[in-house]
Amino acid sequence: MAPLQSILVGLAAIAAGVHYSGLWTIPTRYKSADDVERFSCRPFLPKLFIETPPAPDHPTIQDASNRLREFFSKRFAKGDIDSLSVAVVTSGGALFEENYGVVRGNETASSPPTTSHSQYRIASVAKLFIVMEGLVLEQKGALSWDDPVEKYLPQFKYRSTGFDPSAQQTSTTDAPITLFQLASHMSGLGRDWPSGTVANWPKDMSGGGPPPTNGLPFPDHASLYNAVSRTGLTSPPFSYPAYSNTGTGLLGLALVAANRAASKNPNKEPTEYAALLQRDLFDPMGLNGSHFLANEDNKHLLVTPSFAPEVVDQDFLDAMNPAAGQFSSLADCITVVQTLVNPNHPKSVLTRYSMDKWLHSVHAFEEDDWTEMGFMWEIIKAQDSNNRLRKIYWKLGAMAGYHAGIAIHPGTSYGIVVLLGGRYFDAAKLAYDAFEIFQPAIDSVLAEMATTLYAGSWTSEDGDSSASIVVDKGTLYVERFISNGTDILGMFHAPGRLALRSTQRRDELRLDTGIPGYNGVKHMGCYPYWNGQDLWSLRNDAPLNLLYFTGEADQRVLHFPSTDVVMRRT
Repeated sequence: MAPLQSILVGLAAIAAGVHYSGLWTIPTRYKSADDVERFSCRPFLPKLFIETPPAPDHPTIQDASNRLREFFSKRFAKGDIDSLSVAVVTSGGALFEENYGVVRGNETASSPPTTSHSQYRIASVAKLFIVMEGLVLEQKGALSWDDPVEKYLPQFKYRSTGFDPSAQQTSTTDAPITLFQLASHMSGLGRDWPSGTVANWPKDMSGGGPPPTNGLPFPDHASLYNAVSRTGLTSPPFSYPAYSNTGTGLLGLALVAANRAASKNPNKEPTEYAALLQRDLFDPMGLNGSHFLANEDNKHLLVTPSFAPEVVDQDFLDAMNPAAGQFSSLADCITVVQTLVNPNHPKSVLTRYSMDKWLHSVHAFEEDDWTEMGFMWEIIKAQDSNNRLRKIYWKLGAMAGYHAGIAIHPGTSYGIVVLLGGRYFDAAKLAYDAFEIFQPAIDSVLAEMATTLYAGSWTSEDGDSSASIVVDKGTLYVERFISNGTDILGMFHAPGRLALRSTQRRDELRLDTGIPGYNGVKHMGCYPYWNGQDLWSLRNDAPLNLLYFTGEADQRVLHFPSTDVVMRRT
């Protein structure tokens, strides 16, 4: 394995990736957003790319792809990356897909070129797959995320105590560790247990770091349970996040046990995590390049970096496979991202309900205003091309010789995959750069599609109803709305135009009315608008502020059901 110092330097660089230039320099929120966004909560455009993603041959997309190709070609030419696979992905597939270098960086003279089917250790990106598996089991009724770990792993015992022997201690009954806490790094379990002994501290740090860097082997089940039972938690459960490979390994054991407990024939169920994923994820999704162990059948596809090539042959064992043991290919990761941005994709194993649950924030760091922890995701807020902060959900993986990242932008329904092998250790930087190059194109094409679907002048057949809708800086606005001769914006006491907010159903929107009396208040942020969405009563079984669209192309129809009005574009 690589020396501890090399690993720590790589991890520090990953952590420092937030400081890169362009869109990804994150100023304070109030400094970056104008007062309109800061105080009035402008809704974003509907998520149109879920069902109708942009085409790769759209001129704006092609231009972004050409600039991204030039960027990665120059970056790879620096010589510190042996193998690099990257893609920009929508629900329809890859808008951009490129592979660079050779499969075996330690044998460059005889190595075949990298392809989309070359297989990389994806390190902690593997953690996305364990949450997918847990959500699949939840859909089957095999578990609840609120279940305590002991329900499935009776051997699981932990110290809820702190390190001051005189301090009052919390009982494990009052502070249970749940499956959800394991999946969100909120359990309090430490990063890599069993911990090594740093015998010469403070003279040096030998013996530190994760197994096997610390001189201990990858833990088996027994050593993992033993380490948890004798090591104090970093914080009380659910109080503060602590990144935990230990917790992820335990979650894998718990999912295997939960699946067996729910079965009528438990002896016929998988006994190891790898087999469970093969059954529930890899086979149904057609992920032919995803697995956990090098062997004779796959060795010709395995990326072997010139730096720490021995990692390719390591067996992380069943206890640590969920945390970092997985191999995957770019082709497989493209499929995964397609299903993440569109749960209705034919290869998806998750329902939309499960996917919506997965994308909720768990912990927002009070120390800054742009980073959060999610349901195994790390979340950042970054500016789009309209100078507005939006959430990027990402998972990075880093180990000696391998670095990987999968990141998705749910608001505009696309993602980026970066897989690399070599001495360069910052897949995060490459993902950031790709977002910076591509996001303006995505924003532009989305605004173009929203204009085509919703903007323009609309008039009823009798001429008594009319509306004017525009797209302005990433938001839909109704500038005029007359229904059967009545000024609808005036009825909602709007001081001017009103935004349209998506209900998260295709072509269905609501006038963003807020609460009467709060429209002019400049200190409430999104609260009045969120709280006012369903404030109004019904007519014709429809909310007074709801409208929707039907029809294709030049046959589009605007429906305002509360007044029985139908308008067509003029």
